[in-house]
Amino acid sequence: MSRYEVDKALWDVYRDASAAKQYRRDPVGFLAPRDLSDEEREALAARDVRRLVALGSHPFLTYNFALRLAGGFSMPFVQDYVGQLQGLVVGDITT
Repeated sequence: MSRYEVDKALWDVYRDASAAKQYRRDPVGFLAPRDLSDEEREALAARDVRRLVALGSHPFLTYNFALRLAGGFSMPFVQDYVGQLQGLVVGDITT
C-alpha cells in the first residue's frame, strides 16, 4: 500500500476546499496523477472509509475526509460513519 499517497489524498480533500470541490466533481480525475494501487484508487473514488481504514489509511484523516465530503458534523453523519467501521479490527496506525 502507498500509505503516504492515500493519506495525502485524504489530507488534501480535508484541508483544501478547492481540492474537495475538484474531488466531488471528478474523483477519478482528482486521483489520476497520484501514485496509488488500483485498490486504493477504487476505495478513494468510492469514499469507502471502511476499506480505506482496512488498507491502513490513518483513521483521523479518513474521518476528516468523510466529514468534509458530508458537509460538516451531524449526528446522522457520525452514526453512519461509525456504522461503516463497526467490527473492523485495525492494525498499526502509526505514521
